[in-house]
Amino acid sequence: MYQHYQNSELVFKTRWITNEGFYFSEKELPDTSLEQFLSKSGDPEEHIIFIPYSQIKQVAPLYENQPPLLDMDVVDPSNYQALVADFENRAQLQEAIQEIEKHSGLKEDVEIIKNKSWMRNLLYTIAAAFFGFSLVMMAREMEAGESLDLSGSRSGFKNILASIAGQLGVVGSSVLAIALVAGFGYLTYTIYKSSNTTRVVWKK
Repeated sequence: MYQHYQNSELVFKTRWITNEGFYFSEKELPDTSLEQFLSKSGDPEEHIIFIPYSQIKQVAPLYENQPPLLDMDVVDPSNYQALVADFENRAQLQEAIQEIEKHSGLKEDVEIIKNKSWMRNLLYTIAAAFFGFSLVMMAREMEAGESLDLSGSRSGFKNILASIAGQLGVVGSSVLAIALVAGFGYLTYTIYKSSNTTRVVWKK
């Protein structure tokens, strides 16, 4: 296969697709520039980037972007340049992927990407568990007739706990603690499940 594309509105304004790989340039170059580049008789300022199929480690298409993009990772980054190539339309991007499948042996796969937005809710769940445990322990001490130490740096928090524990008792405090932990735990799990996103990639 041999195709020459040119579009002045793209970052890579010139692109060649060949049986050996992809050639990219940020300049608008005529088709003959590739032959001159390969024979080393062209202008070195044209700076054509070559990525052979054998060096393509992974690609990830970004169809939703305008223009559509192809994130290309290479096997040997010290000698070949990884890049994000832009294409005129989805059809040209799919054509490039088909050539990569044909010549490189990369296969389509689905990756699950996890983000950490759920961790804040996990901290809330841990805080709720600590609050519930402290509340139940204080209610038990009060029902056992033990004197409570409400002094110290957290005296305000302890007084609030003592007031709630005195009103609810051990059973009520236990129910409240379970409800708080279960509620925050369920919310954390829901956010964790929904925070995972997927993307289609081609890799070996």
